[in-house]
Amino acid sequence: MKRVLVTGATGFVGRHLLAPLLARGYEVHAVARQAGQANGVVWHEADLLKHAEVTALAEKVKATHLLHAAWYAVHGKYWTAQENVFWVSASLDLLRAFAEQGGTRVLMLGSCAEYDWTIHGDAAWKPDRPCVPATPYGAAKHATARMLLSFAARYGISAAWARLFLLFGEDEHPERLVSSICISLLKEEEARCASGRPVRDFLDSRDAGERAVRILDSDAQGALNLSSGCGVAIADVARHLGNIAGRPDLIALGALPDRPGDPPFMVGDALPLPPLSEAVLWQRLEEIYGWWKIKIKNNNI
Repeated sequence: MKRVLVTGATGFVGRHLLAPLLARGYEVHAVARQAGQANGVVWHEADLLKHAEVTALAEKVKATHLLHAAWYAVHGKYWTAQENVFWVSASLDLLRAFAEQGGTRVLMLGSCAEYDWTIHGDAAWKPDRPCVPATPYGAAKHATARMLLSFAARYGISAAWARLFLLFGEDEHPERLVSSICISLLKEEEARCASGRPVRDFLDSRDAGERAVRILDSDAQGALNLSSGCGVAIADVARHLGNIAGRPDLIALGALPDRPGDPPFMVGDALPLPPLSEAVLWQRLEEIYGWWKIKIKNNNI
């Protein structure tokens, strides 16, 4: 029996890990500060920042697999928050407790913020790209990655670290790129954007969850990317949303300044998984536009 402990199981990505794990035959144990709802899942409530609760959780579940998606992720704050330091310690405490109970396979989620963003070019970002984090968030993630892989090598645990790229999806913060454009279009307001020239690796949170589970269920080890492997200009994403809404006239490219220091090209090498096609991205954007349409119609924003 493959028994997996999923952290951050009610989060933006974490909630989309559960169904794919069940479909692959895992006994799924999910942990959050407040239990969620998902058929077939055993829920546990715990604060992973508390050593005693982590130890008790590991002893109770005795998982063979660990999929760690929990982290501090408050929009607009997580880049520089002191909580990043706490989560480095908490992640390693969780790994210790998991290993002590006989766990053998772990996947933790990292970030493209670990990489050096000052190296320009139009080649896909590979996992061996230099890591020079420019933010406390990126530095904390990278420190956790190094400790995870060192610990795993020392104690014979199979471990992978998957760096997420640009996500969008249901319940995304309204001020993020895709959600903000959808909301403006649905309110028949101008969707103000920067130039849109940078090329990015967009990935729906549902696809991120499914691809993370495929990595966990493989023998892939070490640092890798959790990405679509498909590069699309931000301007094309904005225009596509405008066309979906039937209001391409509301897409105001260049109305905002480009952010200083943003790399012109940020696309992850998706190996060991095959890249997704542009067609998948366009379909997901249509779906998320429809999701926001219902949410706004029901006055939930």
